[in-house]
Amino acid sequence: MIHLIQKYLLSSLSVVLLLISFPQLSEAQDSGTFITSNNTEAEIVPRYPKNDAEYHITTQENSVTLLLTNSAIYLQFTDDYLEKIAEEIRGKNESDDSDHLGAVLRSAISSGVQTLLDRAITVPLNEIEEIYYENGRLVIINRDGEDMFKEAEVDDVLIMEDFSRRDARRFVAESEKRMI
Repeated sequence: MIHLIQKYLLSSLSVVLLLISFPQLSEAQDSGTFITSNNTEAEIVPRYPKNDAEYHITTQENSVTLLLTNSAIYLQFTDDYLEKIAEEIRGKNESDDSDHLGAVLRSAISSGVQTLLDRAITVPLNEIEEIYYENGRLVIINRDGEDMFKEAEVDDVLIMEDFSRRDARRFVAESEKRMI
């Protein structure tokens, strides 16, 4: 059982770090709102329904979805990726649990991690100065000229480099329509 927990924690560390150490967040405020070192507001909120977004794109690894509404951009894990994490925790053969304690621990870890990761990071469009696609990556620049998601990664893959060129360019066009 300890081996399973260690394996899960090591393989998912970058996933957890994305949410708890969003690249430029420096100071927590009440109710999940964060002020970045450059005064750009970002907030960790419940996941946004993909069907309610004006537009959305998903990474080629199918780990993260970037959603666009008329007022904000949301970054969140895909349903498939959250299920993959749950499966890793549960293990391939739950029926092979030889003791009840192992099954109970696996269930507790699964629900706790799911709760932690079942969130989105949102940034209001009025906090974004520019958005463009360049050199194979989607770039979102805040009002202070900083690349907001430059170092965000999942499973050692930089998120902003993992969108297809076509999807990223369309996301840029859709975003610019709303940033007027």
